[in-house]
Amino acid sequence: MKKLLTSLKTLTVVSMRMYFRNKGAVVFTLIVPLALLAVFGFLSKSNSPSIKIDLTNYSKFELSRDFVENLKKVPTFRTNEVSEGEAAGHLGKGDVDLQVIIPEGFGKTNPQSGLPEPVAITTHYNSGKPSNGQVANLIIRQIVEGLNTQISHTPQIITVASTGVETNNLGFFDFILPGILAMIIMQSGIFAVAFAFVSLKASGALRRLQATPVHPRNFVFAQTFTRLIMTLLTVAILIGFGIKFFGFHMLGNYWAFTLVTILGILIFLGIGFAIAGYSKDENQVAPLANLIQLPMLLLSGIFFPRDSFPHWLRTVTDFFPLTYLGNAMRHIANEGQSLSQIGPDLLGLAVWAILVFFLAIYFFRWE
Repeated sequence: MKKLLTSLKTLTVVSMRMYFRNKGAVVFTLIVPLALLAVFGFLSKSNSPSIKIDLTNYSKFELSRDFVENLKKVPTFRTNEVSEGEAAGHLGKGDVDLQVIIPEGFGKTNPQSGLPEPVAITTHYNSGKPSNGQVANLIIRQIVEGLNTQISHTPQIITVASTGVETNNLGFFDFILPGILAMIIMQSGIFAVAFAFVSLKASGALRRLQATPVHPRNFVFAQTFTRLIMTLLTVAILIGFGIKFFGFHMLGNYWAFTLVTILGILIFLGIGFAIAGYSKDENQVAPLANLIQLPMLLLSGIFFPRDSFPHWLRTVTDFFPLTYLGNAMRHIANEGQSLSQIGPDLLGLAVWAILVFFLAIYFFRWE
């Protein structure tokens, strides 16, 4: 056992040296992701989106329809009518700037005066980032004052009651970073392993290795461990970069996030070994690797939500390993969920890990 551990340690050190001597691998696994992350980070900072408003209308009276119509006419507003529960959830996650609630009695006429009864519109804004919410409140107050003027010149009938709500203050960068990390894990596993091992196989290095005292399986384990460590290091650097320069919020537990990351790395390393075993040379690797990773890259919700996909396509892509990985990482990072709360994603990752393990064994060849 001691001899085996010593052999694995030596081979791991050698594999690390081989890795860092390959300048292209270092650039691909670290420099390029950092540059990509910087581009998205600066885009998220420079982008000035519309003010997002979730509206809940409990009133059936004409005055409420006039108010909603005036609200939707404001060019800077992006208004969606949703239930109060949905709106509260969106505000809590920082997905909207303002929640507007029109009460049931809004616009109801008093039989004696012939005027609408006094009523207050309720708004809740993100107190962590109050600027958009407060600007929206000012515009809404102007709309309300205009409606009051149309109704009566007496003291105000319609008012606005506004409160700040603590939210997670998540932005576009918080959504995109877990997706980029999932993409890096996939590409590091598939491309780095597949090209490296096919090159060793094509040059005869793996065949000659079998003639040495080193057991070939120990060499594979050492290579796997090296890539696992390097990918984890890359993920840690990218998260630190995101926190330092772009204010990334990690709401969940780092250990849970690390466990999901390791599971994702092992899955895509297994896919890389399967591709390396099946391919005879470098010319076969690229088309096969792209055939596997491109559909996942485009359809797993890495760069944009999958909500707009047709139902059949969303159902199919639900089972992609990258979808499970991206969803699990976002649930932990963006929503603070624990491992017990992401059970379906963990189950999907576990099934894929077992499947690719057998695929890698079945397809892998030393020459």
